[in-house]
Amino acid sequence: MEANRYRIGVLLYFRSEEGRILLIRRSKRPNIGLWCAVGGKLEMESGESPFECAKREAGEEVGIELSDSDLSLRCMLSEENYEGTGHWLMFLFEVHKRLPELPENIEEGIFGFFDVEELPALEMPPLDRSILLERILDQDAADFHVLRATEGVERFPERLKVEDSVRATGRPG
Repeated sequence: MEANRYRIGVLLYFRSEEGRILLIRRSKRPNIGLWCAVGGKLEMESGESPFECAKREAGEEVGIELSDSDLSLRCMLSEENYEGTGHWLMFLFEVHKRLPELPENIEEGIFGFFDVEELPALEMPPLDRSILLERILDQDAADFHVLRATEGVERFPERLKVEDSVRATGRPG
């Protein structure tokens, strides 16, 4: 892989009908053994957009069909050399369609629903936990964020730079 080339992916934050957060305990790299949002890599060769990728990943991993209106783009995150896997550009989506039950486990890992209060104690990548609690779930925070994480942000949280945060208007929900 070229050292300066970005990999592009999406993360999806689903909730149960009761409002609990869906996470997957990953059985593969990156983040093996940690609880993370559902997600995957964008298929660039087909010209797939982040919204198309989010809908595809929702079907493949969670078994649910989504429309564009079921998704709100909440954050764009660029990560420098994450876990030695190269640079990443991630699009984080909040999913408005609620899940009636826990999805079946998949090759990538096992699923679990969690109350917001349980998240700080979970084994999660620290940056994921911070973004989820402070940017995605915090209803008082601005609705869309552009973040940049330089290498080592997992050990040095001050390396997370907020490049922009804006209040979105007219969001579905």
